Amino acid sequence: MWNDYGQALFLALALAGLGFGIGKAAVLLGERAIERRLGTGSLRDTIARRAKLEAGFEARRSQRIVELRKAEKEVGDALCRRQALERRLRDLQHRGDDILRLVGEEVAGTPCYIAQVANKYIGNGANQQTQHAFIDSGWARPQTVEVWARTMPVARAEIERRYPPAFGYVVLRIQEAPRGNPVKAGGTGASPGDTAPTGAIPLAKAS
Repeated sequence: MWNDYGQALFLALALAGLGFGIGKAAVLLGERAIERRLGTGSLRDTIARRAKLEAGFEARRSQRIVELRKAEKEVGDALCRRQALERRLRDLQHRGDDILRLVGEEVAGTPCYIAQVANKYIGNGANQQTQHAFIDSGWARPQTVEVWARTMPVARAEIERRYPPAFGYVVLRIQEAPRGNPVKAGGTGASPGDTAPTGAIPLAKAS
């Protein structure tokens, strides 16, 4: 009985070894057949080269994705800048006929102040204007006044001297202009009764 078991075990091991040998031989024959067909180095070298190529393609793809996202961001920023410039252009087109009124003269070392002045006697509501015998209807909306003065209170006093509150003029806002970049004049100062300067393109007559 034990003899039969030993023979069966030996036969099984022999068949397993024979199968392994046949499989190994088939793999070797297959590799050599592929090598002869490709006409290059070993199959392992070919697989290694292709793996390297695939890794390179994947890295290049990742790089292209990053560059594409960067380009999309730049395009978005460019569109935002274009929209901002278009809005600014529309604003400048609407304000292109405004006249800039100057008070005083530029003095070296003296700051420049920019003020918005309107007249409360002109206009009754946001979109209505009333006529006045001596004040132009353009004062219904704020007018830009540029004044050179040592301090802001002095600037306000100079503006009120030129445009008296008793005549209805009101300083809505005043601020110091950026250093070295005051608003360029499109006209000259105008007090009540003055006319627009030569070369200016006023939106309304200077009162």
